[in-house]
Amino acid sequence: MNANPARTRLRTGMTLIEIMVVVAVLGLLAGVGIPALSGILDLQQRGAAKEIAQTYTMLVDEAALRNQTFRIAYDLDAGTWQVEMGDPNTLVFGSPEEREKVERELKDKMARYTEREIADGVAAADLGDEASQQFENVDDPAFTTRNKLPPGSAFAFVYTPQYGIEGARPSVPLGEEAPEEAEEHSMAYTYVFPDGSAEHTVVRVVKIDEPEDGYTIEVEPLTGKVSLTTDVVEPGQSMAWLPVDGPTLP
Repeated sequence: MNANPARTRLRTGMTLIEIMVVVAVLGLLAGVGIPALSGILDLQQRGAAKEIAQTYTMLVDEAALRNQTFRIAYDLDAGTWQVEMGDPNTLVFGSPEEREKVERELKDKMARYTEREIADGVAAADLGDEASQQFENVDDPAFTTRNKLPPGSAFAFVYTPQYGIEGARPSVPLGEEAPEEAEEHSMAYTYVFPDGSAEHTVVRVVKIDEPEDGYTIEVEPLTGKVSLTTDVVEPGQSMAWLPVDGPTLP
């Protein structure tokens, strides 16, 4: 006897109720997963900000031990930063005008030398103190060659007096594609000196989608003390309470 074909035919579709159950489950998973993912991104961002803060603390000791000036070079468009080391007599500028003038003059003078003369130190010997502005990557396992912010994070600004009260900022709005040529990227540099002091620095790391949320790393001048907070510290305003002029003696 042949079986009833209606009973043996495989069902290939889904009922409306089954589809509704699947949609409900997916919605539940999304509701649970999105906050969890956001929490992971928050932890990654805080971890990156904490690493920058700890690096400044470490460099204060390293600069004194090695009698070298360290600087952290920030690529604000690529969202990367790295530690570099240079001459203990490195000059740091007190205003954007000073920095731009010296950088322009040094660039013009360095253009007179060949790559071989620069590599052999001929240019440095001729330029003297001006060549002390040249830095190189630190060849030390204690430092990472290049660090990158986690996905969804960016540098809102890096402030030091040499960049003015607005600080150095990315050359493109947050979330937009960075220029293809690295030479066109917005860069910022902050310094730690052999005497244990540091350049007054404020670094703001934010979420690209929520720029008001993020972390602020501040390095106090002279003492090199480092703090990490979620508060927004306006460039140039955190130390505004310091007097511009010294006390007048009778």
